[in-house]
Amino acid sequence: MSILTPIQIRFSDVDLGRHVHNAAYLHYFELGRMDLLRKVVEPDHDWVKIGLILARNEIDYRVPVHLANQITVETRCLKVGTKSFNLGYTIFSMREGERLIHAQGMSVMVCFNYATQQTIAIPATWRPALQQLMNDGQ
Repeated sequence: MSILTPIQIRFSDVDLGRHVHNAAYLHYFELGRMDLLRKVVEPDHDWVKIGLILARNEIDYRVPVHLANQITVETRCLKVGTKSFNLGYTIFSMREGERLIHAQGMSVMVCFNYATQQTIAIPATWRPALQQLMNDGQ
């Protein structure tokens, strides 16, 4: 299963080349990631104690995004490890009924205990939801 998040392109996202600046794509990925995490993490979770570290981001740019585009980020779980999980992203718009891919990416999320300053296993309550999100996509 993937999570679809409509993105509102801000005027400040656009650079002098008249397309969305490359760094804005990371913000779009973050919006999708937060939508996915709302499905995985309990609403009363204390992020100050147990949280996540973004260990890696990758972006492959395909087709520029312009201010007038109506884009969506699709977020899905690609892999669940012991202490980390990988998320995949696709930023797309619809053109004449066809999906036009603007960018694709991946991030590695590492579970972290901020009190001990150490990586930890994925919390037991998160693992089934992450695995379900991953399995639904296969």
